Amino acid sequence: MGLSDDHNNPNDPPRYTQQNAPHSGGSVYANQGPGNQIINSLPEKRGVGFDTKALLVVLLVDGIYFFYGMSSYTGRNTAGDEWRAAFFFVLLVVTVGVVRRWLRRRV
Repeated sequence: MGLSDDHNNPNDPPRYTQQNAPHSGGSVYANQGPGNQIINSLPEKRGVGFDTKALLVVLLVDGIYFFYGMSSYTGRNTAGDEWRAAFFFVLLVVTVGVVRRWLRRRV
């Protein structure tokens, strides 16, 4: 009733076979020991993720807003400048948050 030493039984796994099944984002390590080694490759990347797309959109909005703010500054009517500066700080906080999330998911 113990482990079978019969190598002809198809239900028994091979004795010296290394099998690796990586998960998404995981790594596969193999040793150079004796016997057969079965190493499954990592799945292919499926393209740009949502966090990368969000980062690109936020950076595009930052660039557009920078040129809008630069072109609309006249030195007169400073109330509009204050609103643009406040919106800039909101964009800065959102951009830093998206960049931090993007970096955390990469490491």
